[in-house]
Amino acid sequence: MLGAMNLAMNLAMNPKADTLVNRCGRRVSVGAEPTALLWLGDILLATLGDGSVRRLSRGTDTALWMAHRGAILSACLHPDRSSIITGGDDGAVQRVTVDGQVEQLGHFGRRWVEHLIASPSSGLIAAAAGREVAIWAKGAAEPSHSYTVGSSVGGLAFDGKGKRLGVAHYNGATLYYASSATGGQVALNWVGSHLACAMSPDGRYFITALQETGLHGWRLPERHDMRMPGYVAKTRSFSWDRRGRWLATGGARSAVLWPFEGKTGPMGRAPLLLAESRHAVVSRVAFHPREDILAIGYDDGAVLLSRPADDGALDVDLTGAPIKALSWNAQGTRLAWGDEDGRIGILDLEARMPLPEARP
Repeated sequence: MLGAMNLAMNLAMNPKADTLVNRCGRRVSVGAEPTALLWLGDILLATLGDGSVRRLSRGTDTALWMAHRGAILSACLHPDRSSIITGGDDGAVQRVTVDGQVEQLGHFGRRWVEHLIASPSSGLIAAAAGREVAIWAKGAAEPSHSYTVGSSVGGLAFDGKGKRLGVAHYNGATLYYASSATGGQVALNWVGSHLACAMSPDGRYFITALQETGLHGWRLPERHDMRMPGYVAKTRSFSWDRRGRWLATGGARSAVLWPFEGKTGPMGRAPLLLAESRHAVVSRVAFHPREDILAIGYDDGAVLLSRPADDGALDVDLTGAPIKALSWNAQGTRLAWGDEDGRIGILDLEARMPLPEARP
């Protein structure tokens, strides 16, 4: 069986003769662009741009359900990890179970639900449409309270405990204590449009992607500003490693990893650059949940695995359209990726795969 040690050996050998998907994976055409790939155990639920949810298991494509009257724009795992939550351009927030039951949790009218997150630690769910952020308390079937920011929401992020919520928007971001209707809000100011965002698991840093490319960050609670440049495109993907030491980001020709260990994190320090491409930009990143391995997707359709320790690389897939979704299952035994042409790839790391011979 291909475990973590076997995978690490493959990475160290840096084979280029074949891709992992050809040896222990498969590709499936789903007919629409995947907007999210979410694992419930070994079952993959893919939310699609045509409003449907596709279920794939170890065998063949098993089921398809319509969840929205229009595109699914956002999705995440439900806090109970037994279902998923989806947001659409029809204004609906839906809960979808693994057997296809669809339950409406809320509706924003004609506004698009473009951002959706949930925390297994606190049980809270947050969804954003326009300037409004709605919060569902643990176990609630409808929103318990909401916040309104000064402009359209650009991104949402919880800390590791699921208690502090960061909301990116024009001219900065706002922090809330999400379980409270009043929120205890804290303003983080910086001129410009702030898009995707991330909060460190310990709640000490909040990072946003800027419309003009590059990142801006704040060290909390002092609200010290951090400028994080070096990008050639907008950053749409963030991923924290399992210990919260590295924040991997897309938007450059390499995966850009910012160091967050120590008292001041990345302040005054250069990022680590992994798996540089001469022709493509990194569009998605996803850290392995249990090992120091990063999955990287590019806008030319390539997917590979790399390690921060030595930049060892292993090709997963080299053909396709720009990668739009990338995710590991909770055990780190399966990796899924989806491209804008409606193709999903699945890598099974438990499949039997011979190690390549070491090159002289």
